[in-house]
Amino acid sequence: MRRLELALFVLVAVLAAALLLSRRGEGPPPSPYCRSGPPLAGVYHPSRLHVRRRCAVATGVVTKVKFEEFDGDVHIDLRVDDRRLLSDGNDRVGGALVVEIVPQDRSTVPIPQPGTRVTVVGPWVDDTAHGWREIHPAWWISSGRLLPASPRELGRVDSLLRDTSSDKEDR
Repeated sequence: MRRLELALFVLVAVLAAALLLSRRGEGPPPSPYCRSGPPLAGVYHPSRLHVRRRCAVATGVVTKVKFEEFDGDVHIDLRVDDRRLLSDGNDRVGGALVVEIVPQDRSTVPIPQPGTRVTVVGPWVDDTAHGWREIHPAWWISSGRLLPASPRELGRVDSLLRDTSSDKEDR
């Protein structure tokens, strides 16, 4: 009987150690602005994006802001402090990290002005269609002005997202 108890104790200790070691790489998210749920929620054609890190923080200076009419995203070029966030493909956008705000988030995520130093939070992704790295969608930006998407922009993106989901159902 004593051997059985010892064997069970050793088994429990080994399982506990394995559990602790497997969770060691996990820790708290890098920002309180990280979201739970699917990291690419609200993104048009999410299959083109490969998530490198579900939530990342980037700091730098905004060099350009562009409102994309097709999908309603706001594109921000960010000259980042940490160049490790970039790939060779980011050279095509002036060496900037591309940051995108989706229309559904424009009522809560501010749009910064060029020349502003900001911190952004969101999924860090490879855009396989363009060959560069992005924060997409941006879940939080440290400063800027809220400019909610218009009903027309929201309707457009809803239509695009429905078309994307019906494409998946056809496969």
